[in-house]
Amino acid sequence: MSSSYKRPNRKKKRRVPTATVALYIAMVVIILGICAVVFIVGFNVLNSEGESSKGSSSIISSSSSNGGFILPNDEQPSYSSSIQSSYESSSDSSIPESSSSDESSSSSKQEQSSSGQSSSSDPNSEVNVNEKFDKEFFKDDLFIGDSIFTGLYLYDFLDQANVAAKVGYTPYGALNGAFDSKGITALSYAKQRSPKRIFILLGSNAMSSSSELNALKNSYSNLLTTIHSEIPKAKICCISITPVARKTDYPNVDNSVVRSMNEYIEQQCKALGVDYFDFYSQISDDEGYFLTDYAEVDGMHFKAGTYRLLLAELQKKYS
Repeated sequence: MSSSYKRPNRKKKRRVPTATVALYIAMVVIILGICAVVFIVGFNVLNSEGESSKGSSSIISSSSSNGGFILPNDEQPSYSSSIQSSYESSSDSSIPESSSSDESSSSSKQEQSSSGQSSSSDPNSEVNVNEKFDKEFFKDDLFIGDSIFTGLYLYDFLDQANVAAKVGYTPYGALNGAFDSKGITALSYAKQRSPKRIFILLGSNAMSSSSELNALKNSYSNLLTTIHSEIPKAKICCISITPVARKTDYPNVDNSVVRSMNEYIEQQCKALGVDYFDFYSQISDDEGYFLTDYAEVDGMHFKAGTYRLLLAELQKKYS
C-alpha cells in the first residue's frame, strides 16, 4: 500500500510594488516639507513684528510696583526697568539763553501747542516731521541721559557712540554708575571722548518724594560742577527735565515738581555760566502737561518727531 505525501498549499505573500513604496515616501517628504515651510514663515513673521516694535518698546518698558515709576537701580538692585538707573548726583554746565531766544522759543511753543492740541486725539500722530537737523552736526558731541536719550540711537537719529544713556540713569549714576556692559560711567566716557558739546537730560528717575528731590538737586549740582571742571573745553548744555502727560504711567511724577527742579537746574547753570535749554515749554500745553502729539503712550517718553524737534532746536541754538 503506497502513500503519497502532499505539501500543504501556502499562499504566497503579495509584495508591495516598488512604485507604491516610492509614492508613500514622496508623500511623507512633501508633508514634512510643507510643515517646515509653514514653521519658517511663521517664525519670520513673528520676528519681523518684534523688530518693527523695537524702537519704542526698548524705550518704553515695564512698569513697576511703584505706580509705574521706575526708581534708580541702586535703590532697588533687583529691579529690571526700562528707564535707566542709579541714584542722583550730577554736575554739568550750560550758558543761559538770552531773553530774545527765550521769547522766540516761547512763541514757537505757542504755535506748536495750538497745532498739537488739534491732533492730540490720535496718540500715534507725529508732529514736526518737517523739522530738519544734520546728524553730522552732532558727530563731535555727547548726549548724557536716561531712557529718553537712548531713543536717540534706537531711532537712529544719532550714532550710539554719541550717547551715554541708560534706562533708569540719574545724575548720581552718570558720575558713579556704568551705562554700558564695559562698566564705564558717563563721566569717564565724556573725559575719554573729549566732546565739543555735552548735552545733559537727567532727573526724571528721582522725583517721587521730597527726600529724593533733595538728593537729586545735590547730585545734579555735583555732576554739573564735575563735568565743568574736568572737561573744561566742552560746551555744556543742560536740557530741562521734560513733563509727563495728563494720562501717564508715572503718576508719582508731578509736573509742578519737575518745573521746580528745572528752576534749580537753570540757577545752577547761571552760577557756572553754562547753557540751559528750556525744552519743557516747547512740548507742554498751557497747564504744563506733556502734549500728546509729542508724548509716547506711557506719557513720559518721546515720539520720533519729538527727537527731531529737539535736535533741530539744538542745532539752531549752536549754529
